[in-house]
Amino acid sequence: MDPIESFEKFDYQGYMASQFPLSEAKNPDLSRLLNHFDKITALLMDCAIQTVKIRKEEMDNVSILHNNTRYIIVCNFRLRAINLIKVFNEIVDIDGRAVFDEATANIITRSLLESYLVYFRLYNGCGGDANLQELYFNLYDLSSVLQFIKYGKAMQGAQVSSFNEGNLKVQVKKLLAEIKNNIKFGTLSPAVKESIIKISSGKQDYLSFINFNKLIRESPLPTQFLTAYYSYASAFAHSEGFSSKFTQMIFESRERWIEMNANLKFRMIYICLAVSSQFFLSYTQYDKTELEDEKERDVWEVVSLSNYYLTALQRNK
Repeated sequence: MDPIESFEKFDYQGYMASQFPLSEAKNPDLSRLLNHFDKITALLMDCAIQTVKIRKEEMDNVSILHNNTRYIIVCNFRLRAINLIKVFNEIVDIDGRAVFDEATANIITRSLLESYLVYFRLYNGCGGDANLQELYFNLYDLSSVLQFIKYGKAMQGAQVSSFNEGNLKVQVKKLLAEIKNNIKFGTLSPAVKESIIKISSGKQDYLSFINFNKLIRESPLPTQFLTAYYSYASAFAHSEGFSSKFTQMIFESRERWIEMNANLKFRMIYICLAVSSQFFLSYTQYDKTELEDEKERDVWEVVSLSNYYLTALQRNK
């Protein structure tokens, strides 16, 4: 399809007016926002499926790896989005009053943000530099293989996969050599380079090579707003005391649950919409993804929604 011609046929103003009708309510209709979140992440998944439909015999092994990795990252993003939508359904206490599980929702939303940032680090964030992309892919693979070595036996017990520690250690050795020989190795932070040295000498069995706060600054997302949110959401994942105290405060305010639930949910979905919108636009910009003609209207609707939510985030950050 011709993008310009198809956009001219799309009633942008009519569609946006139907999605954002004038209302005197304090917040937009949550069910509509959740529908937008579902629509954006579903089309993102369609784009990922289209990516892996490319005939693999026309690609080299590196291209296949890069495409499959993008697909898997998006699959995880979509699965967590579906589960997050379920979490937005409130939990009812013994007295029949509904409460929003803010802690679980924040943990999932934080993982959505991290998924996008990992994607950005491996793809758009490399700016077309093949050597830099190869370096980060090898770091990504090394981190994964080291985790498999640590937890592979437990996974084998659950019949998730076969586990061959010898083969994995050979992969580690190969990846370490490729990382250290990459001409961009010197651009890594001192902490990551030190970790590579320790892993090579057997003094460290893990690799943490991504600084999510730094990646937020490098990404198209608004730095201050998302950095503050990431820190807040991380407290639920890493501090049981914080999470418990927050839950206690919620349950001590039962009489205000209706208003609190609405405000907490709106703040949360606002972030989810912005992150998923940026993920969709980044994904399609990376390789100019084209979908089937029957998806034409869905594409323009999601592009319109994504630009709207990202503009709103920039103005209200």
